[in-house]
Amino acid sequence: MKRLACTLVVAALALGVTGRATAADADRPEALFAAGNSAYEAGAYADAIDRYTETVRAGVVNADLYYNLGNAYFKTGDLGRSVLWYERALRIEPRSDDTRANLAMVRSLLRDQQLMPAQGGVRNAALSWHRRLTAGESVLVACAFYALFTIAVLMLVFRRTRFVQSIYRVASWISPARLFGLTMSQDLVLGMVITAVFALVFAGSANAKIRDSKVAQRAVVVTQEVAVYSGPSEDATIQFKVHEGTVVAVGDGRSGWVRVDLPGDLSGWVEERMVERI
Repeated sequence: MKRLACTLVVAALALGVTGRATAADADRPEALFAAGNSAYEAGAYADAIDRYTETVRAGVVNADLYYNLGNAYFKTGDLGRSVLWYERALRIEPRSDDTRANLAMVRSLLRDQQLMPAQGGVRNAALSWHRRLTAGESVLVACAFYALFTIAVLMLVFRRTRFVQSIYRVASWISPARLFGLTMSQDLVLGMVITAVFALVFAGSANAKIRDSKVAQRAVVVTQEVAVYSGPSEDATIQFKVHEGTVVAVGDGRSGWVRVDLPGDLSGWVEERMVERI
């Protein structure tokens, strides 16, 4: 497990903690976070969870805080909420190897192994960049490729000018089109196509992350066993059961019930209190 962060003062200021300051220093987010760390190091994991949870309620959104909550819940044996907070930490800091390692370790202890996300494979390798970028980073990369696309368009339009031709002579050294004997116009069109494709791919990645964060399309089972019904009622037929730590896709809600979808075309309804949205 990664070493706990020592303070949240800088993080709280940088992330704009909301709420009015209270008279008691102990109620300040950084003090609550430090108290949680002290409790954790003393082995009082339930107290650590209480302090960390108070910090979250104070408006702090911080990957280290969420990571520490995942650690504390794991120490108490609550694997479901451990997965929940590790997943939340990864949404803020998707390249955290420590969080990913801890999440993988907790997942190896879960009961519903057949419902765990597939590891390895060509598809997962191809999408690893998507998982390791934040929405903001994907937006920046998409903007960079769009800027390159715009430059290529302008160079194509003004390709006969001396200025553009002088720029192209230098830029063409890094173009793979030289290997295929393409003309300047063909080379610029190829560059437009490549940059447009990458801009769309990264814009799509950013859109997916933003939509997921707003809609909270995934949730974690936080009780030891949950019955999945054919309809939003206990009078409906129990189709199957899932267990703590299983990540589900959530859909429509109705009167305290939510529809969930799982791998293998499994779907049904569970009581909303049995899951927590990531």
